[in-house]
Amino acid sequence: MNEKKNKIGKVLYVVVILLAILGVAFLLFKRLTSKKTVVLNSIPSVNVTHIIKGNISKDISVMGNILPTDTYYVVAKVSGDIKKVHVENGKYVKKGEPICEIDAEKEIEAAYIQYDTAKKNYERMQKLYRAGDISQQSFESVKAQYEGLKLAYDTKVEYSIPVAVADGYVENTNMTENTSINQGTVLCYITSEGAKEINFGVTERVLEGIKLNDDVTIEKSGKKYNGYISNISNLVDAQTGLFKVKAVITSDNNFASGIMAKVTFPYIKKTNVNILPNELIYYESSMPYLYVVGDDNKLTREYIEVGIENDSYTEVITNIDKNTKIVSTWNNDLAEGAEVNIVKDDKLEVK
Repeated sequence: MNEKKNKIGKVLYVVVILLAILGVAFLLFKRLTSKKTVVLNSIPSVNVTHIIKGNISKDISVMGNILPTDTYYVVAKVSGDIKKVHVENGKYVKKGEPICEIDAEKEIEAAYIQYDTAKKNYERMQKLYRAGDISQQSFESVKAQYEGLKLAYDTKVEYSIPVAVADGYVENTNMTENTSINQGTVLCYITSEGAKEINFGVTERVLEGIKLNDDVTIEKSGKKYNGYISNISNLVDAQTGLFKVKAVITSDNNFASGIMAKVTFPYIKKTNVNILPNELIYYESSMPYLYVVGDDNKLTREYIEVGIENDSYTEVITNIDKNTKIVSTWNNDLAEGAEVNIVKDDKLEVK
């Protein structure tokens, strides 16, 4: 019985040894097979592309003040006390509607006295001229004085009730009854309906790069609106040190006058130059370079000089042959001298 057990134990021992040997052989085979796979796939696969010609611009954003396209100022042309106010901010008025009434009695009375005196003198000189007692030149001088003073009197009377000079909305008025105003005081301004404009300032450097009718984008509260530059001043503003620029907003909008908004526009523009997408250009110590595939399918770093850059593209100043194969896909194994496998040759299109 014991002899039988010993034989079974020996058999089991042999079986275990054989299984162990087979297990080690299997693991060794798997490891060797895995190494062969790594060697086969160690050459990185890449896509390549080529330099392209295109237009590129550099944008700048500044804050601007939104105002109506047409603004008409209502100015007091006589001094006096405001007797009555006919409008308030936001009221829509038609051309010729009264804005207020000014008690200009003193000015009107003074103008009337001068006019009445000139009138009497004119009538007297008219009789003398008809009788041939004075020259035509003397008579014409008296007549001109009379007509001028009559116009001044009529104007004083007319200007005692300032009126709207155009259709639109009343803005920026703070008139109150029984307050005194001087001649030349701005009573209010009237803003037109329809399109508005945005006014902003730029530096001399930016001024050199913009021109009339350039497109602009106006952004407010997360929404964007279109427009174009309508006016460029060549005189620097003494207060800000900037040059004033205006742009008409062409998109439908409901902007309130006087609010601030961001305006974006191109100030550097180049046409038909070499460009590449930004993601194809790498940097080492601020020096830009490309990964280029040679005829031997090996990588080289080609250092380049770049120009202007925007959110999508960069201008490449260095002269690069149109047949140069530029790596257009990223791979962790990209390195100088590394061999690569080109999978696809892409053609770039400017968006």
